[in-house]
Amino acid sequence: MKKSMLLLLGAVALTGCSQTTHTDASHLANRLFTLSAVDGQAVKSHEGMKPGIGFNDSLRVSGVMCNRFFGQGKLEQGRLTVPMLASTQMLCHDPLLNKWEQTLSVVLTKGAEVKLTEQTLTLTGSGHTLEYTAQ
Repeated sequence: MKKSMLLLLGAVALTGCSQTTHTDASHLANRLFTLSAVDGQAVKSHEGMKPGIGFNDSLRVSGVMCNRFFGQGKLEQGRLTVPMLASTQMLCHDPLLNKWEQTLSVVLTKGAEVKLTEQTLTLTGSGHTLEYTAQ
């Protein structure tokens, strides 16, 4: 009896470890992040502007690369999508920012896996990874 109880407890413990926990909207609510890397390439401030992203309590997404962007986000099973992402349409002086804006747009509209720790937010999707640092 004792052995079977130990085996049962061990199985329950292992099952609990294998379950994944997903970030939900409350984890992102009212938080701001500064973009620190795109596909492993470090991001620096450009002309005094720090690229970043923020979320309000209803998961409305807004931010800036060199253009401002915004849209209503949806987070399901750890995957963030912003299907109706809108932005201003100015050409960035830095070609790298233009490229990263396009990357961000694709990642958010098609959906990104969200990994969130106390100080970092990572969005991964469409073959790209955007890393942010909490403000």
